[in-house]
Amino acid sequence: MKKSVSQLAAIYNDRFEQMLLSLDDAIILSGQKTQEMKMLEDSEQAESRRKLLMVEELANKQREIAATAENNFMHQIEYDFHRTLIPDLEKRFNDVDDILYNVLDFDPVLGKLLDILYTEACSISRLVQCIEPVDWLSKSLMKFVRQPKYRRVDSQGHPIILKTLHSTLSFIGVESLRSLIPVLIAKHCMPPHSEFTPELQKHLWLYTIGTGNIGKALAEKRGIRPHFGFNLGLLSTIGRSVIASLYLRSFDDKLREVIIEARNKNNPNQAKALAGLKPSHKYIMSLWGKHAPAINASVFNALKCKWLLIGMGFEDYTAIKSISFKYLEDNKLHPLTKLLFNAQGYMQFKMMQSHKLMDKEASMLYLRNFGIKSDDVALVTKINLTGIELKINESMPEEG
Repeated sequence: MKKSVSQLAAIYNDRFEQMLLSLDDAIILSGQKTQEMKMLEDSEQAESRRKLLMVEELANKQREIAATAENNFMHQIEYDFHRTLIPDLEKRFNDVDDILYNVLDFDPVLGKLLDILYTEACSISRLVQCIEPVDWLSKSLMKFVRQPKYRRVDSQGHPIILKTLHSTLSFIGVESLRSLIPVLIAKHCMPPHSEFTPELQKHLWLYTIGTGNIGKALAEKRGIRPHFGFNLGLLSTIGRSVIASLYLRSFDDKLREVIIEARNKNNPNQAKALAGLKPSHKYIMSLWGKHAPAINASVFNALKCKWLLIGMGFEDYTAIKSISFKYLEDNKLHPLTKLLFNAQGYMQFKMMQSHKLMDKEASMLYLRNFGIKSDDVALVTKINLTGIELKINESMPEEG
């Protein structure tokens, strides 16, 4: 039976989310073999395995049956554990202050900063006032200008070191800061690296910067200001980051708690099984689908932007019940929501295509499902998806 376009999109969306967490798992999900699997097949170990005697094969089958029973037990342990973990997590997902201050380390002044950036009255002095209270952002900007490619020398050939925030911002220039500051804010939101989500930090960042750049490129054609599209894309993965960060952090805390509880109840089998539990991609993906759009909307609303009016794009995104551009049109969702949907769809396609997780025929249907037309593709193929163009001053500003 032929699948509908939206069913096909749902399959590939799952594959994309799996790819964010682990590329190997996404490759296996697509019916292909990972590099490791191919190497193993080519090795002598695999050759000898093919020559197993009938007796050994029978013993293996019996071991597999026993392993299945063990797996069923572990699935039940995992399910019961998550039944206690998820209500705690959902409470935290609804606490926007906790998310802002304890997860994202956001200062309320960031909303004012994003507003000032795009006004004609934007000046270095006004930016300094907003950035100074945000320690991590000041440090990121200072670190940025100290890269070798931006190094300048004085008349004696000695390197000039910028020591103040004012001189750093003057060197970068207002126009470049309009691109750089939102990128540094988005970068700061990325979840920490974890052995359980090996590709998440790298892939989520590529997705974030790509969605921002595509949003900016497609905005004007849709009657939207390019900086609205840029910030909309860059801030659209905050929900996923928050969920992954909180899940990984809470998993360890809760696991310790339930292992102690099992030991106190004199249940060593359960305590041993719990000790073998690892964070689950399946549960992270499920939480993303259920909560990420609402977290995005509440975090952006909490920034209280007065000029960067993109909050409606995030709010209407929570109303999407079917992953199809037709659904957005039929339900008259906000133009910013449609732009974000387009940008995310195109970046998802590009990332899956680069890892051979999507064939040409599926690509065309997938893009159509996300409302991407051939003239959009022509526009987006001209841009650098994963970088930003900055015009940095050749000369050094006066210290002050």
